[in-house]
Amino acid sequence: MLIRLGLIFLIILIAVVLTRRQKIWTIITVMGGLIIATYIILIIGAGIYHWENETIPPQQVVNSFIQDLHPELSQKMIEIVEEITLSTHKIKQLQDLKKAFPNQAQMIEQKINQWQRLKNQLSQVSNDIEQRVEQAYVAYKIDEIQGRKKFTLISQTLLNQANTVLANADSTKSTIEAQLDE
Repeated sequence: MLIRLGLIFLIILIAVVLTRRQKIWTIITVMGGLIIATYIILIIGAGIYHWENETIPPQQVVNSFIQDLHPELSQKMIEIVEEITLSTHKIKQLQDLKKAFPNQAQMIEQKINQWQRLKNQLSQVSNDIEQRVEQAYVAYKIDEIQGRKKFTLISQTLLNQANTVLANADSTKSTIEAQLDE
């Protein structure tokens, strides 16, 4: 702000000095040059300000943290999200089937409910894991040494939980698909 104000005063001062000389083309050239220089300085200043204040979204920071410190847990979290996506897709397919065959709505609705329960279970576990990883990240940032030790303990528990939910999801998915094949 002070730089801009100083530049404006400088331009006014130069304009006053040049107008006393009565050289109109010199005045116009200098004023044009000063205006262009001012814009260039302001653009560079704004770019530097924006570059310095650019922030990374917190979720991306936490994802990088988990990827760096425990890639296996990160992979399990990705697998859970993929299972949620698959469940969503299956539910959509069943809803389309229900629209096409409204007379069979009761049977299709049972399958939709099974997939919805699986999706809800996976979503709940995913949210729980994400919350606990975020807590571990904050603890890590507060005290990196203590946080790393805490995170190692927490991450193993989370990995076990992720493995359990994925195993349950696989068995539930297999059961649902086997019922569909009958």
